[in-house]
Amino acid sequence: MKLYAALLAVLLAAGCAGTGAGPDPWRATNERVFAFNETVDRYALEPVARAWDFVLPDFAQRRIADFLDNLGRPVTAVHDILQAKPLSAFRHVWGFAMNATLGIGGLFDVAGMAGLEHDPEDFGQTLAHWGVPGGPYVVMPFLGPSNFRDSNAIFADILISPQFLLPDFPDAAFLAQRGAGILNARAAALEEIEESRATSVDFYVFVREAWMQNRARQIRDGAPPPADDDFYDIDDLDDLDEEDLE
Repeated sequence: MKLYAALLAVLLAAGCAGTGAGPDPWRATNERVFAFNETVDRYALEPVARAWDFVLPDFAQRRIADFLDNLGRPVTAVHDILQAKPLSAFRHVWGFAMNATLGIGGLFDVAGMAGLEHDPEDFGQTLAHWGVPGGPYVVMPFLGPSNFRDSNAIFADILISPQFLLPDFPDAAFLAQRGAGILNARAAALEEIEESRATSVDFYVFVREAWMQNRARQIRDGAPPPADDDFYDIDDLDDLDEEDLE
């Protein structure tokens, strides 16, 4: 794993050479993709999410969220092992077993109530654990904020998901499960996103900085940043552009 991460770090450094300073050297392209995503959200995803929120009571939405969250525990356990964190891996496996049994198939987060919270891990975090830098900020069509490392790592997580590995699991069911997760999450954030759009001076910059800060926190496993860490210094990237600071 260390050798693989080192190789990716070298390839990433070579591929990103000459992209310019700052965390967002591809801003022009990113803003166009961001505008496309905003259009899709406003005219497709948000209306459906509002209907979803109107039809389903909060209790049902919470059960869906707990069920889908529990499905992610085995994937997190795999990444815990890849990051040499066996105790965390055991905690997530045990939490999955508790929810699958006592939690009625994962509909109730019994493990979380018992103190075994789910701290999601993905392949991007695993690569970061072994020293692969994030690289330039990237906005992906439909998927939203990411960076060069994570946008490539996302496909590895799909390949190791329990649903994808089951030979008899229909593709339609896999897509339906992913779609339900997206709608449920979007319905839960309706008011938050609406308020952020209305109050932020530049919604693109707001989303970018919020994502970068949250991603840095995830990679640190929730630990506070070092005392000498620059507020905007994410994955060895440079400070913000002067345009953003204005």
